[in-house]
Parts: sequence; C-alpha cells; structure tokens
Amino acid sequence: MKMIHRLLLVLMTVFTLTLIPLSSAAGDPMDSEVLGNGGSADGGGAGGGGGGGGGGIIVDPGGGGGGAVPGVSTPRVILSGFTTNPEVVQAGEEFQVTFTLHNTSTRTRVQNMKVTLASADAAFLPANGSSSIFIRRIGADQIETGTMNFYSLPSLEERPYQLMIGIEYEDAAANPYSAQESVAIQVKQNIRADASVPQLSPPQLTVGQEASLTFNIFNQGKTKLYNAKATVKEGQPVTAPEVFIGTIEPGTSGAVDMTVMAQEEAAGPVAITVSYEDVDGKVTTMDKTVEVAVMEPMPMEEPGMWEEPMEEQAPFPWIPVLIGAGLLALFLVIALVVRGRRRRRREAEDLESLEALGDPLISPDAN
Repeated sequence: MKMIHRLLLVLMTVFTLTLIPLSSAAGDPMDSEVLGNGGSADGGGAGGGGGGGGGGIIVDPGGGGGGAVPGVSTPRVILSGFTTNPEVVQAGEEFQVTFTLHNTSTRTRVQNMKVTLASADAAFLPANGSSSIFIRRIGADQIETGTMNFYSLPSLEERPYQLMIGIEYEDAAANPYSAQESVAIQVKQNIRADASVPQLSPPQLTVGQEASLTFNIFNQGKTKLYNAKATVKEGQPVTAPEVFIGTIEPGTSGAVDMTVMAQEEAAGPVAITVSYEDVDGKVTTMDKTVEVAVMEPMPMEEPGMWEEPMEEQAPFPWIPVLIGAGLLALFLVIALVVRGRRRRRREAEDLESLEALGDPLISPDAN
C-alpha cells in the first residue's frame, strides 16, 4: 500500500512539473494594441512588410485581453536598407551613412537599442567622435532609420571596405538580444595625373619630313591609370599614329615616343591629347601642346639641267684708258724735257772744265 502511495506521489510530481513550462512559456507579452489591430505598442517607426516572428501565438478565443500561447518567439531586428551620401565615397573625404532597421516580429516591440558602426581595419573614423547611436524603440513589424557621419582615411586604397553594424536591444520583457550585420563600402581614390612638356626633334620640319615627339605621363595619385594613350588631334599640320602606353602604376610614369609627319606649311602650337581610365572605365583626358614650324621644301634641280650662269660683258672703259694714255704721254714729255736740260747742263760743265785746263785744242769758238 505504501508503495502504491509513493508511486502515485511520484506521478503527480512529474505531471505537475510538465504543466509549469506550458503555463509559463517564454512568449512575449502582447500589448492591447497588438492584440487589437496588429499595430505597434509605441507607435514608433513606419509600417513595414510582414516578416514573421520566431514562434507562433494564439489569441484567447474569449477576446479578453490576450492569453499567451505555448512557444518561444525571438524578435528579429535586421538591416533592411543602407546608403551612403555621396554615393561614391572618396578617400580623405567625409560621408554620411543612412541605415534602416526592421523589427520583423509581428507581435512585440524592441527597445533600448544601441547601434554601433565600425570598420574592421579602422578605415572609417566617426566624424562626431562616437560610433554608436541610441534608438528608444521600434514597434512590431516597423522600421527605424538612423544616420551617422564618417571620415575615410586619405591613405585608403581603391577597393571595397567592410563596415560592421552591431545591434543590441531588448524585447518588451527586457530580455536582451544582439545582432550583427555587415556591408561593403567602395572607396575611390581621386585620380591625379600630369604630363611633361613634349619635345620635338628636330624642332623645324619641312613638308613630308618625319620627327620624334617624346614626353612622359606621371601618375601622381594612389590608384592605377588604365589604358593610357596619346594621340595627335586631327586637322593639324602634323599627323601621328596613336601611341598606347597601357597601365601606369601609382607613383610611376609612362613614356610616350611617337613619330610625327609634317603635312602642310604652318607655324604654331600642335595639340596632343592624353587619355586614361579609372577602375570603372571612366575616361579622363588632358591636352598638351608643342610648338611646331613646318616649311615648304626647297626646289630641287634635275641632274644635267643645271647650267653655269652667263656673265654679262661689261663695256670697254675708254675714258680711263684715254686718261691713262694722256697722263703717260705727259709723263714722257716731262721726262724728255728734264733729260735734255740735264744733258745740256753736263756739256756746259764739261766745256768750262776744259777751258779751265787751258787745252789749246779747244778754241774759244768751239761752241
């Protein structure tokens, strides 16, 4: 008999223990608004799409104020929207993050929320000094939007960076929950490129002559330059085939060496267009100029057709000849006169010398 009593006592104890979880199921308490029309108990947030909660719930058929149903429901908060402003995040600039959180539970609100945004490699720094915001509550099946400002480091490479969104919250019964989401933010680097002054060798050309045009393209940014090339614009006195350089790494340069041909006589600047692309294929161009002088070629004489130019015969200089002849004749006359005088003077001197010697052979009348 005692054995039967003990067995009955054990069975009653086991039965009582099985009834406790059924009467105290961990289902969220439902507010009167939720039971009445499915709305939010706090009215927070805009109406969202119907996302189901974790466990099922049955409303008391008597309609008296809400009876709990067996089952455990975890209110889920998910990231339903995410944008950045500007849409393209530039390295070294500030941007705004806008995110939307959705309480997928259709029967209970979430509250006392802390949302933390952080990048795994500290690529983004909060602009206001804090990386967390507080949201008081989100009603059942409602959404809430939050914004934060960040600053991207100037040294970031051009690639996607992960941004983690941590969410800590409570349900209506103050049970704590947490969730974590991640998004990717594409960071762009500003393209910085320049080119040296083009050099033309030789600097002066004749029509039909070729010359070498050289210069360098410098990549001064932190992102690659793709499909870099150089062309001479049409409608100019010189032409040249397009020169393709390809990819130029950050901090390096690409050499351009093109052969140009003079087409027509002209003098002035000639424009050279340099173009390159970013990682998305967006084309950027810049123009450089070089001074070019093109002249017409000198006419070439055919072999055997060249003749020595005939020299014109000058008229005979009669007047100088006559003047010269007259002067010569005058000179001869003067010379003869002077010579005759000298001869007579010598003869007179000789006679005087003989007379002084008293030569008898010479008579006084010899003269």
